[in-house]
Amino acid sequence: MKTRITTSALALLLLGAMALSACGDTTGTQTDGTGTQASTDPVVTEEPTEEDLRKAIPDNLPETDMGGYEFRVWSRTRGDFVEDVGFDTEETGEVVDDAIYNRNRTVEERFNVDLVQHLIPDDSGASAEIVKGISSGEDTHDVALGQVITIPKLGTEGYFLDWYTDLPHVNLEAPWYIGNAAEALSVAGHAYAMIGEFNLDVLRFTYCMFFNKGIAATYDLENIYDVVSEGRWTHDYLRKLSADIYTDLNGDGQKSEDDLLCISGDPYSAVVTYQYAYGNPTYTLDKDGIPQLTLDTAKAHDIVDKLNDLYWVTPGGYTQGWGTGSTAWWNGNLLFYTGLFQSANGYRELEYDFGIIPYPKYDEAQSQYYTMSDGAHGVMTVPVTVQNVEYCSIVIEALNAETYKQVVPAYYDVSLKVKAARDDESVKALDLLMESRVFDFGYIYNTGSIAFTIQDLVSKNSNKSESMYASKMKAALKEYQTIVDAYLALE
Repeated sequence: MKTRITTSALALLLLGAMALSACGDTTGTQTDGTGTQASTDPVVTEEPTEEDLRKAIPDNLPETDMGGYEFRVWSRTRGDFVEDVGFDTEETGEVVDDAIYNRNRTVEERFNVDLVQHLIPDDSGASAEIVKGISSGEDTHDVALGQVITIPKLGTEGYFLDWYTDLPHVNLEAPWYIGNAAEALSVAGHAYAMIGEFNLDVLRFTYCMFFNKGIAATYDLENIYDVVSEGRWTHDYLRKLSADIYTDLNGDGQKSEDDLLCISGDPYSAVVTYQYAYGNPTYTLDKDGIPQLTLDTAKAHDIVDKLNDLYWVTPGGYTQGWGTGSTAWWNGNLLFYTGLFQSANGYRELEYDFGIIPYPKYDEAQSQYYTMSDGAHGVMTVPVTVQNVEYCSIVIEALNAETYKQVVPAYYDVSLKVKAARDDESVKALDLLMESRVFDFGYIYNTGSIAFTIQDLVSKNSNKSESMYASKMKAALKEYQTIVDAYLALE
């Protein structure tokens, strides 16, 4: 088993090395070789930056001249997905665009490879296009970036290479393969799709909470970042705030986005995230690497009850449908707003200061924070028709590594600039947020739609979770068994 290298582990190694290098004569004087003492200033070392730590992690790839090998990426037609790949972009002076440009040039120049981007439909037609290309038997592309909740199912039909056994230069223990993504896409140690930092939309579509620092100050709340870092940011903590923070600003006696609210957001994907934030995934791997349905239904019922109470009963909670909370957030009368990390870029235009934190924990007994990325994000697949697997795997690894090293820090930098000032507390909270992302076999494969039950109920303010989960279990298990059997047959 290869050891996953994290930035925090590398920081300890680098700081240790720096400490050793600083050891020696600390008196401020030393002999110059003639017996004369020469004054020396103490050695001052600076702690490595996040960018330093990332760049110091080796990708262990062979230095290979590919002689102009054409590495072809199929990506979806939606504009932001095209820009994330950005093989045809030039430097613009915009931080993220330039980081993408530099990533691409780094890989091209290092391996003498030509990166080429082709577009496929950004809908169910993407599956048909990918299948058509592979079924032709021709070497049409090296990697396809399709949607995570549609493309992996094609892997059960034998269209893709195995990320564990077929790609010799891919190291799934490296930090550019995110969290438990490999496990969530695996059955018995085989995975035919993968999530890595090259899927930049995973970063952009990570769910988080934004908070209005002005309102927090008005209510003399304790430092929210301290609450998070001390592990006290829980559902009950949020619920108490929502019970106390509400003002009918327009005096019409009806709660709306024109009022001062505590917590708001849509009751769909933003609500599904609570299931994972509260540590209740639908599937986990057993000792043989087989996903097993482990959803704690009693806890799921409790989560539904808690969320309906939070959003529909407490004075400061509010949800209605898609886009709920946007008006209140932009008007500056919402304390906490659930949403996607990518929104932070647009929020730089806000009149007030804001922070970024993870969703709360279920309770203080929960060991850590969790979040998820919206199902709109991408996944990487490598077709069985690829002729040069050696080159293909090298470039895939390099693109993921350089995205991690160059593009992700740039995205952090831009997103965390609030009123032209970087918030160091937000940086720490963001590191915590990104480390807490989890992926779930049941969500990716949508077995029986059980992963979306929570949104079906909370969007309707319904607590009938027992009957709804019970009605979906039979279909979920049947679909699950079909997928697992297909994986095992491919071995």
